[in-house]
Amino acid sequence: MNKEPLALYIFRVVLGLGLFAFMCMLYWSSTLVEDRMEAIQTELTQIKNDFYTLRSNVDKSRVDILQSISKRCAFSAAKASELTTDVQPQEKTDDADHQYPNLLKPDPFFDTTLPKLLGNDFIPRGIQHVASVGKPDNLHPFSNWSQVGAWQGLCGISVARSQFGKFETLSPDMGLRMEERTNEKTGAPEFWVFLRDDVFWQPLQQRFFSSDLRLAAHFLKKHQVTAEDYKFFYDAMKNPYVQEQGAVSLRTYYDALEEIEIVDKFTFIVRWRTKDIQNSEGKTVPRIKYIAKQLTGGLRPLAGFVFKYFADGTKIIPEDTAPDTYRTNSVWAQNFAEHWAKNIIVGCGAWTFNGMTDRQIEFKRNRDFYDPLAALTEGIDSEFKDSADNIWQAFKNNRLESYNLQPDKLAEFKDFMNSSSYKQQADQGASINRLDFVSRSYTYIGWNEARPFFKSAKVRRALTMSIDRHRIIEENLSGLGIEITGTFFRFSPAYDPSITPWPFNPQQAKRILEEEGWYDSQGTGVIEKMIDGQRVPFRFSLTYFVKNPTTKSVCEYVATALKEVGIDCRLNGVDIADLSAVFDDKSFDAVCIAWALGTPPEDPRQLWHSAGATEKGSSNAIGFANPEIDKIIDTLDYEYNQEKRIALYHRFNAIIHELQPYTFLFSPKTVFLYRNYLKNVFIPANRQDLVPGANVAEPDSNIFWLDIKDR
Repeated sequence: MNKEPLALYIFRVVLGLGLFAFMCMLYWSSTLVEDRMEAIQTELTQIKNDFYTLRSNVDKSRVDILQSISKRCAFSAAKASELTTDVQPQEKTDDADHQYPNLLKPDPFFDTTLPKLLGNDFIPRGIQHVASVGKPDNLHPFSNWSQVGAWQGLCGISVARSQFGKFETLSPDMGLRMEERTNEKTGAPEFWVFLRDDVFWQPLQQRFFSSDLRLAAHFLKKHQVTAEDYKFFYDAMKNPYVQEQGAVSLRTYYDALEEIEIVDKFTFIVRWRTKDIQNSEGKTVPRIKYIAKQLTGGLRPLAGFVFKYFADGTKIIPEDTAPDTYRTNSVWAQNFAEHWAKNIIVGCGAWTFNGMTDRQIEFKRNRDFYDPLAALTEGIDSEFKDSADNIWQAFKNNRLESYNLQPDKLAEFKDFMNSSSYKQQADQGASINRLDFVSRSYTYIGWNEARPFFKSAKVRRALTMSIDRHRIIEENLSGLGIEITGTFFRFSPAYDPSITPWPFNPQQAKRILEEEGWYDSQGTGVIEKMIDGQRVPFRFSLTYFVKNPTTKSVCEYVATALKEVGIDCRLNGVDIADLSAVFDDKSFDAVCIAWALGTPPEDPRQLWHSAGATEKGSSNAIGFANPEIDKIIDTLDYEYNQEKRIALYHRFNAIIHELQPYTFLFSPKTVFLYRNYLKNVFIPANRQDLVPGANVAEPDSNIFWLDIKDR
């Protein structure tokens, strides 16, 4: 057998390796070309959509001009009509085409009054500058940050909105009509919602994402908002595997919403669980919750074209035709929690997300939105500040148009108003106006009833009596607060003003604590009690948001006051992320925090029903449970008689006052400062000439605009 020469053998090996390397390089090169082609295709799609958006904006501008001309003509005709007759023309409706009345009533303020206030030549101009303390970790649709929820609201749209300045009213928004019908099979009431067909999810923008995350072309174009998006919101909220606090809280409100059925692309039916109730004629009829109509109007869409998909355009759940897929699927819920789009806001409302950095978040006016007066400036820039003091400095330097004055800044504000720098600002058209009102919120100390210290209602009353709330209001708040006794807004009919606050009486508090077995047997200055065979000192930590100077000063006073009755209260100042975590986990001893209050009709279920006492992430973080309170909440759900509702609310107040699960510290007074060029700042309830029947007692930033002609 002839042997091959060694040189030839080596040549063949080298040639083989070379060919293999060449093939690898060829494959690698083709892959790069393919990736580059995909990138180019994506960029071309983005350019195409940018061009489409530009063309749409041009078309929108043309329509805006035509609408302005039309409004001017209509306004002139109306003025002429006022000279000749007192009869006002009635708005045209399509009720003749429907068997059932429309529950959404026109809003005369937005339809008539606001256009007159703005004038015929009004054009949205300028950028609103606002600020908040801290930067959120993400912008998830169900974030537990209230500020993120507000931003989501800016960029979203509900079925209905309240008539301007009036509680418990509904006017059209995404919904053109909402009808209450009777289900033919069950005889139960149900709501039929008829949507607009001219509202769109705005395209995502590649610039909002990292370079290694390439968006499929699917996300780079507009998508119509449909009934499917409203059902998707409902399904996501109801999914038990979605644990974001925003969803957990909403599930409390929407616990009795049983089904959303899609009729067609722009029509859906909302069905609520019913309860058999005897009506005024003594007949048993199925009744839905009293608040069901308001909550149906508050339903909002969730962008299915984004949150059902991976970034490459494939569906997270490929087979999703089952109607309960997104209401029950745990795999989708896990992906939703860490979704690739959780750091943007997908918008379809009057405002659209324009990017977020470590310094600020930006929004711009949505020129495609159906209502040209829903956004009255060109943009909103919200800066992230490290502290409330930094926000105050920005306002003083005229970098913000408005500021809610903190109590600790009141003296400094008075000095600033007399300073030469302010006089110079005022001469340049940036003088400061002041508007005072009681905030729809309250600050409280919540006692975690899972801790042995706080299980007794008598002990909790003693704690309240050890704290001088008047002193807090006068010294820590500079008088900018009012004393309260319960969980409802002080000027709501639900609040019972006849209840007398627990007095500040440390001596009586000591006696109550001794009756409950707490006394200083060791002479240490700290009271003790035998618990499970061991002597336990009354020592606990009070958790609060460390970057709020007012809260910090209040907690420092509380610790000093409790020391006078032998209680060792140790302060635990934390940042907002840690505060949210311990609140969700119910892992605190006591917490000093504030609740922003909802609008009537008040629903105390979220805070006080025992169903949330042990649920992680629920707003009932202190673990409160009381059978009579549960019964009142359940009765309020289906009580339509206003006098009976008020009586139930007042009984609720009395029980909470007696049990003292919270020490209610105060409702703050807001001192709203705003520059002279910020317009339309007023309290609706005080302007009955503009808003007859208004009962909202705080200004509404949705109608603010900037007069920048001279700036």
